[in-house]
Amino acid sequence: MRATFCAMLVLVVVLFFGAAEFCFGRNTSFSCIEREREALLKFKLCFHDPLHMLSSWKGNNYCEWKGVGCDKNSRYVVTLQLRGSISYQQPQLYLIDNVDKVVSSLLKLRYLEHLDLSGNNFNGNLIPPSFGLMKQLRYLNLSDVQFTGRIPGELGNLTRVRVLDLSQYYYGRLKVDDDIQWISRLSSLQQLDMSGVNLSHASLNLFQVLGMLSSLSWLSLSDCSLKYSHLLSRNHPLNFTFFGNIQHFDISLNSFNGPLPIFLQNMTSLAFLDMSGVNLNLGSSNLFQVLGMLPSLSWLSLANCSLENSHLPSHSHPLNFTFLGNIQHFDLSLNFFQGPISIFLQNMTSLIFLSLFNNQLSGSIPNSIGQLSKLENIVLFGNQLSGSIPDSIKQLSKLESIDLSENQLSGSIPSSIGQLSKLKIIAFSSNQLSGSIPNSIGQLSKLESIDLHGNQLSGRIPDSIGQLSKSESIYLSSNQLSGSIPDSIGQLSKLESIDLSGNQLSGSIPDSIGQLSKLESIDLFGNQLTGSIPDSIGQLSKLKSIDISGNQLSGIILDSIGQLSKLESIHLSSNPFGIGFPKWLLLQKTIITIELSNASILGPLPENISHMLPMLQGLNLANNLMNSSIPKSLCNSKSLMYLDLSNNMFSGSIPNCWGNDQLFNSIDLSSNNLSGLFPSTMGRLSSLLVLHLNNNNLHGELHVALQNFTSLVILDLGENKFFGNLTSIVGGEISNHSLKILRLRKNLVSGYIPLELCSFSQLQILDLADNNLIGRIPPCFGKFPIMVNATQLSNRIDQRYWYWPHLMVVVKGRYIEYIQKPLRFESSIDLSSNNLIESIPEELIVLKDLHNLNLSWNHLSGKIPEKIGQMENLESLDLSQNGLSGMIPKSMSGLTKLSHLNLSYNNFSGPIPTGYQLQTLEDPTIYIGNPQLCGAPLLKKCLNDALPPTSSNFKDNNEGALTRMWFYIIVMSGFATGFWGVVGTLIFVKSWRYAYFQWVDDVKHWILVVIALMVEQFKKMFNGNLDD
Repeated sequence: MRATFCAMLVLVVVLFFGAAEFCFGRNTSFSCIEREREALLKFKLCFHDPLHMLSSWKGNNYCEWKGVGCDKNSRYVVTLQLRGSISYQQPQLYLIDNVDKVVSSLLKLRYLEHLDLSGNNFNGNLIPPSFGLMKQLRYLNLSDVQFTGRIPGELGNLTRVRVLDLSQYYYGRLKVDDDIQWISRLSSLQQLDMSGVNLSHASLNLFQVLGMLSSLSWLSLSDCSLKYSHLLSRNHPLNFTFFGNIQHFDISLNSFNGPLPIFLQNMTSLAFLDMSGVNLNLGSSNLFQVLGMLPSLSWLSLANCSLENSHLPSHSHPLNFTFLGNIQHFDLSLNFFQGPISIFLQNMTSLIFLSLFNNQLSGSIPNSIGQLSKLENIVLFGNQLSGSIPDSIKQLSKLESIDLSENQLSGSIPSSIGQLSKLKIIAFSSNQLSGSIPNSIGQLSKLESIDLHGNQLSGRIPDSIGQLSKSESIYLSSNQLSGSIPDSIGQLSKLESIDLSGNQLSGSIPDSIGQLSKLESIDLFGNQLTGSIPDSIGQLSKLKSIDISGNQLSGIILDSIGQLSKLESIHLSSNPFGIGFPKWLLLQKTIITIELSNASILGPLPENISHMLPMLQGLNLANNLMNSSIPKSLCNSKSLMYLDLSNNMFSGSIPNCWGNDQLFNSIDLSSNNLSGLFPSTMGRLSSLLVLHLNNNNLHGELHVALQNFTSLVILDLGENKFFGNLTSIVGGEISNHSLKILRLRKNLVSGYIPLELCSFSQLQILDLADNNLIGRIPPCFGKFPIMVNATQLSNRIDQRYWYWPHLMVVVKGRYIEYIQKPLRFESSIDLSSNNLIESIPEELIVLKDLHNLNLSWNHLSGKIPEKIGQMENLESLDLSQNGLSGMIPKSMSGLTKLSHLNLSYNNFSGPIPTGYQLQTLEDPTIYIGNPQLCGAPLLKKCLNDALPPTSSNFKDNNEGALTRMWFYIIVMSGFATGFWGVVGTLIFVKSWRYAYFQWVDDVKHWILVVIALMVEQFKKMFNGNLDD
């Protein structure tokens, strides 16, 4: 009985261990296979898979599932390759919420050796320490998975792992603690990538720990916040002999500051070295000598290392460049090297990639560059290279990419470039290249991109361009190309983007353009194209952006464009279409930007435009003939950021339905026939940067809602009928750190100038002319920082790609419209035509970057500040029609940039100062009305000057004045005769009427001044006769 029991017990034990062998050995039973499958399915449940990347994970044959690799014999899962997306443009492929369940299911895959979960989204969780239980792993990739916090030391238990990638190039929020000894336990490790991991808190023996990994050959610690102290051990340099096996070493983008290259000399196996972004300016004078001790080095990047010529060997210690014979990848871009490029090309016979962009290299490209027979990529943009492109580049038979843009190269593009049969990318933009585009360009059958914009190329676009069958982008803008657009362009079946803007192209847009089925962007702006828009353009089903503005196209805007369902941006401005607002535009649900300015658009703007175009961000209909009222739907838009309806004939009041949840950056309703009050709800637009309401018929008191604009950069309410005082604007929450331009010209504003205005630190243009302001000019005006030093000007305004800022400013007595990008205006203060009193504050003389100062037509008294000559950038100064007295300061002769001066009708006395710049201002009328002044250019001589002019000289001058008077009388007579020929235009185009009457005022002023001058001369002559 006992023997039977023992036999049965042995049998049970044997069966148990036999079953265990089936599951844990390499002989797989059905139950073990099912366990593998169930583990994978549980793993799948942990993923959010919006793109259905795991849709194949069904059925019994799990070894055929996507990303799953099995052992061929046992069918155990040995590989999981589930790399996700790390693109900012696409959603993450997998989102993991419960990390512990992920690891738990992975632990059931007992033979898993290769695990890649990179590029997925672990939603900011910590790395589970249980990863350290997967001791069979040989490969682990957790890069860019959005883990946060510390790296657990349990990962040190993965003693079999050969490749460990914890890099965080895109989502770097991992860090290590002081204790990093766990790394030393990874005895099999061959490749370690911790790029982007914060190692700043790692103990100072970091590299000693790494030195214990005898198998390590690949090490990347880029952007790890490392410092020079990590290279020291008790303040002594580490012995780096243990790095003799390292072949790949990346320590770029760290904060080392010391004799870094000293440890490189022991890395005799090194083939790849990246130290880009490390400041090597200090303690690295022997850098290239050390590099010469690395016989295996073939990949070298020292980009953006603050290197300069002093780091190159001197004549007394010449560099042995023979080591460069092995270099295949050479990158010294973003440094400060000067001189000829040839110093970097010696002996580099193995070179495949050369990048020296954004240095200060000069001289010509040497012919010897043709000897680099293995060269595939050359990047030299952003230097000062001159001369022509050498013909010897035809010898670079393996060349795939060449970028010589942003230099000073001249001459023509060599026709031999057509011999580079492997060329894929040409970038010669922003040079001074001339001549025509060679026909041989069509021989480049592999060319994918050509960029020649910003040169002086002329002639026709060659027909051979149609042979570039693989081209995806063509940029020929800002040249002098002429002739028509070749029909052959329709053969470019892979073309996605073409830019021919800013040339002199003529003729019509070819119908063949409709054959470009992959085209996404076309820009023909600023040419001389005529005819109508071809109907074939409606076939461009992938088109997102079209710009044909600034041409001479006419006719209707075809409804076929309305078939472009992906259209996001349409620019048709400055073409004489002469039609109503295109109704098909209202069907473009994807449209973001509409530019139809200066296109003779007639009639009203559709009332439901914002409702029909829910994604519309930019709408520009300026300089048209549109009328009726402004649609209220614009006021309710949740997407609009830029709105320009200026220079039309819109009437009625501005809608009053603006909300604080809107995104407006810029609103321009200037030069219309708008009336009514300022809309109070507009103050809710907290993101508004630019507001133009000038040149309308708006009225009422300056609304306190103006105080709510916390981000405003430009506020222009000029040429209206607003009244009240300035405290309605400068008080409250309006930002005194962003407002650059405040313009209230020609309103009914009254009261004192508040001192709070002086706190506007970015104020660049202040125009309060033609109001009813009283009191004195605040002395604190001398504290406007931008007018003292323009270098303090911030670029606060957000430059949207459709935004082109403009402003009407009175300078030198005339209205000037500034249209520029980026926003750079000359500083100006205009307080003219008010009721200001007392003296000009002495404090104003510190405004050294002020360009325009107009204080005319006030009641100012006292003297001109004695040191006014310190305002060194002053170009226009008008102090006329005041009660100023005393002598004109001699320092005024130091205003070397002064080109407009008016001191007329004051009480100045004494001699007019002489000086180089003042002597160029020969018009005597700028001093008229100051009877006590003397000296040139006035006829009245000072006491120490020569005798008065003879009667004959006076007669000549008198006849000259009479001639000028008769000239103006004839001009005015001609004007009266032709008046009714143009009056209709002046009535309907407000901007023309505005400019015209300004000219009339100028003419009237000159006539009155000339008559007054003659009267004064007659008085002097009459008084002289009486004295006789």
